Amino acid sequence: MDNTHTSSAQEHHLTAHDRESLSQVLLNVLSSLLRFLLAVASNALSFLRPYAPQIIPVLTCVFIIPLFVLLSSFAGFLVWKNVAVGWETPLHLQFGDGAPPYALTPLPPLISQQRYDVSVHLTIPAIESNFALGNFMTTLTLSTASNKTLTTVRRPAIASPPRASFLRRTPITISLTVPMLASFVPGTSMLLAFVEVGRRDGWRSLGKGEGREISVIAASVRGSVVHHGIRGLVARFPLTFALISAATFFVILSVIMTACILPTVFRHKPESVLESPLVEEMIKGRSVSPLGSSSSDSEERPPPRRRRSRLSGSTSAPIRVKVEAPTTTMPPADVKPDQLRRRTSKAFDGLSDSEF
Repeated sequence: MDNTHTSSAQEHHLTAHDRESLSQVLLNVLSSLLRFLLAVASNALSFLRPYAPQIIPVLTCVFIIPLFVLLSSFAGFLVWKNVAVGWETPLHLQFGDGAPPYALTPLPPLISQQRYDVSVHLTIPAIESNFALGNFMTTLTLSTASNKTLTTVRRPAIASPPRASFLRRTPITISLTVPMLASFVPGTSMLLAFVEVGRRDGWRSLGKGEGREISVIAASVRGSVVHHGIRGLVARFPLTFALISAATFFVILSVIMTACILPTVFRHKPESVLESPLVEEMIKGRSVSPLGSSSSDSEERPPPRRRRSRLSGSTSAPIRVKVEAPTTTMPPADVKPDQLRRRTSKAFDGLSDSEF
């Protein structure tokens, strides 16, 4: 029993040791691979560094221009998508509730600052009871989602019998459009419409005893765009303005990219100090004077001759003359600088060469 426990412990110890050695080997392999990759990347960067001013613009154009095209297309799509267009919402009128036919429906998303002409469109059967009804009222109430009433309007309408002719048959239905609002600005994108059609004295009878209630096959609320200002132009030509917007966005992005890339493309390499012509002349052994003439030219010139004194022919020994230090005197206040210069030059001209 003890031998069994001892062998299992040895096997467990060997297994742990093997795992540790295997993990160390894997760590060494990974570190070696990482060093190799870093060395390859370093060599590649050092090789491509002289060509960086040419490679960077090319890579920038290859990767950024498709992105610019995609963004410009998305901008044009947003302009085309947000253009105000006409809309129509069906009405499901409720009958037999003791009130004129009515319906409550949400309108499609609207442009808050766009002007709309709102109307109610009715399709009614061409029957005698509708013609005998005479005038009836159409009521439209627009409110927000929080039940805040924006506007309420009532407009009269009448169904008249169609004219008969020999070329066409008598229509079975009549389309009736009742204008409700003109140049209406909603101010918000989500609205609710409450529509009521008919007379409120429907309890009275007509002709042969029919109720004074209009018969309606289908009804809807329509909104047409009022073309006004820039919004009107965009609504009139949506595709054209979408293309113009995409092109403008692309041009702006291209100008920004060009402004960022041009300094790197036209950057001049700074001239090294060792490559300057002055240093090259100095390395060759010729020192250049400030005026541009080398020192070798000055060495080739013969030294100037020394003037002899007039007394050198009579005496061979040099004559020593004691020269006192020149005293400087301050010129009087009334003397001009030009006169002072003339006097100084005359004083120096009066001295002979022997005195020096």
